[in-house]
Amino acid sequence: MLQIAKDSQDVTVEVYGVNELTGLAESGLAFSDVTVHYVRNRSVAVAVSLSSLAGEDAAHTDGGFVEIDALAAPGWYRLDLPDAAFADGAADVTVVVQADGVLLTPVRVQIDAVANGVINDEIHLCKAALVNKRVHTVSTGVDEIKDDDGTTTLVTMTPQDGGDDVIEVVPS
Repeated sequence: MLQIAKDSQDVTVEVYGVNELTGLAESGLAFSDVTVHYVRNRSVAVAVSLSSLAGEDAAHTDGGFVEIDALAAPGWYRLDLPDAAFADGAADVTVVVQADGVLLTPVRVQIDAVANGVINDEIHLCKAALVNKRVHTVSTGVDEIKDDDGTTTLVTMTPQDGGDDVIEVVPS
């Protein structure tokens, strides 16, 4: 499952499609051949309005869809998702892409709270260091340890012994 920060903008994902009869990679789909919906947890499905992208390296456009490369990457498509899919208030989102006669991979995304550019897993690592009274080294620029709610600051730290954003967490 992908992890994307809450309130992220201009998120692009890749989806893969195979012909439902042959199982071979499906090439040649255009935006008009597919439908896309996203479902945030405990919410209704939201239709995504699609448009064609000029190419696989075009600027992000919400709802943009394009085949990546029919020869070098058959069956792979780029999909630009709307920012609303990642707005605060949901823990995850599922993107469903459909086309007649084609099986396309759904995309599951965990929406994470981010504190100072650090994903929750690293915040939990620092909390474990405090609770378990062990020393851990975290190389991510962490300067706060937040509670599970992502907003309550438990400890504020300053970088020690290492520079380059390496912080040794030594619980007292």
